[in-house]
Amino acid sequence: MQLRAHLLCLPVLAAIALNSLQAQSDTFRVGLQSITIPAPTADLVEPGSDYRVLLEPMAPINNRLVAGFLQPADLEAIRSKGGNQLLRYALVEVPRRAEFADVTPDLFKQVADSVAGQFGASLDATLKDQQDEVNRHLKALGSERNGTVDKTVPLGAFFSKPDATSYGMIMPVTVDSKTVKVAMDMIVVRVRQRLLFLYLYNEFKDETSVQWLRTTGEHWADAVLLANKK
Repeated sequence: MQLRAHLLCLPVLAAIALNSLQAQSDTFRVGLQSITIPAPTADLVEPGSDYRVLLEPMAPINNRLVAGFLQPADLEAIRSKGGNQLLRYALVEVPRRAEFADVTPDLFKQVADSVAGQFGASLDATLKDQQDEVNRHLKALGSERNGTVDKTVPLGAFFSKPDATSYGMIMPVTVDSKTVKVAMDMIVVRVRQRLLFLYLYNEFKDETSVQWLRTTGEHWADAVLLANKK
């Protein structure tokens, strides 16, 4: 699976008039399944099918965007200005080639192990060991406010559960000659026998930014799994 930073500056889409936001929907179709996806936080909203097209350029061609969650002010800025640097947002994607495939627990573990290798993570490590590994990466990075990032920095595993695993990364993002550090939580979940990728982003300032990401991401994954429990 190719890792990438999603585009943070969206192109102008002419001839789209946004008079008001569509009522938020939390149910989405994935490979003939209806899957409920709650918002990761109360301050992030899903724009609805009419306006979700604004977010589609942020997903790679091998994934299909299922849902996106933005702060209302960011969505309005994108609508009116044609682009905005997003510092806190979330995306939900499904692999195009696997959208209609039933994912067994064994297959999910294979995918999770493969992704873990790309993040330098060990899913067999204890929760304390995983936290220590994240702390080591942050210390090596220099998590003080004057720390710099000139390439992506994998943080290892944030958490690992039977149907959800989470991996962290810090990356530099440059828009209009301005570079900011953004922390990403990539959560791989198995829900209704479908494989989904949940991406949660937060501006990186210090270790508290990563802690927020880790805690919020775990709560989000738990909420998605609970909402779809049969």
